[in-house]
Amino acid sequence: FLATVVLGSLGLLLWRAERLKVPGELDSLVSRESAFLLNNLLLVAFCFTVFLGTIFPLLAEAVRGVKVSVGAPFFTYVNVPIGLALLFLMGVGPFIPWRRASWASVRGNLLWPAAAAALATALLMVGGVRGFFPLLGFALSLFVAATVFLEFGRGIRARRRLQGEGWLAAFRGLLNRNRRRYGGLIVHLGVVLLTIGIVGSSTYKQEREAALRPGEAFQVGRYTVRFDGLQGAEAATHFRVSGAFTVTTDGKPGVVLKPAQRFYQGYDSPFATVDARYGFQEDLYLILAAFARDGSQATVKALINPLISWIWLGGMVMLVGALTALWPGRREEKP
Repeated sequence: FLATVVLGSLGLLLWRAERLKVPGELDSLVSRESAFLLNNLLLVAFCFTVFLGTIFPLLAEAVRGVKVSVGAPFFTYVNVPIGLALLFLMGVGPFIPWRRASWASVRGNLLWPAAAAALATALLMVGGVRGFFPLLGFALSLFVAATVFLEFGRGIRARRRLQGEGWLAAFRGLLNRNRRRYGGLIVHLGVVLLTIGIVGSSTYKQEREAALRPGEAFQVGRYTVRFDGLQGAEAATHFRVSGAFTVTTDGKPGVVLKPAQRFYQGYDSPFATVDARYGFQEDLYLILAAFARDGSQATVKALINPLISWIWLGGMVMLVGALTALWPGRREEKP
């Protein structure tokens, strides 16, 4: 089915190639048109690598009869540089004029965002953040965020100066005057939050597994997990074994999490039910991996995923930005 879709799409492109041609040329390498072109090329490369990594095991098995797996390291190795390049263009693009620009003007516009990103990155390093790609991801995210706030700040100040509006009225007027531009900038801010969440959760996650007797505890990150005991319960469709674990944070009173295993008739292996403590900074997940039938011992796996909530927040901000850009705005009456 997938091969049919791909071949059909390529056939349509070749059939309508003449109609898809657009006369025109780039006036300058330093222009917004060039940035859009490079952005689209990077997106195509991103899609192609994902497609290649997905379809390659199927092709290898069909042609050679050998099962080949393409795991997460391939996608990380190939797509992380492309994603960082896209993030850089996201910050630079709004400051490049159409048709033609000079390197001097671009450097002047990007000086303050670059300085703010460099200062924030230095503070992250002082705070203990390490690693080239994580630091680069955070730096580019902060750079894009600085460009977004700078653009909004310039527009709001201009409206306040010219029309004497308040801060909130100037912000509303700015969105109403050019919803596509400023809605797109809000989408950029959502991508920044999404990127920070992805970098943090993929780079600084922690995992630990321990076998505990009732009353024993172990440390993972800033959490202390104590095993209190097991409890079994019969449900309508399955039998459930839950473990009670008291989680304290930095020595402060915490919560009780109850990961479980569900046993269904006709299935040899149980199904795990994860319990979690969610937070803006990080999420803690507990998984009941194994247990003794007499309740004397349980094996629990603890996972800490930082900044997961930032991914959800980034998605919501992107949705708000997209709706802002698509929403029809009323025309302002000229005085």
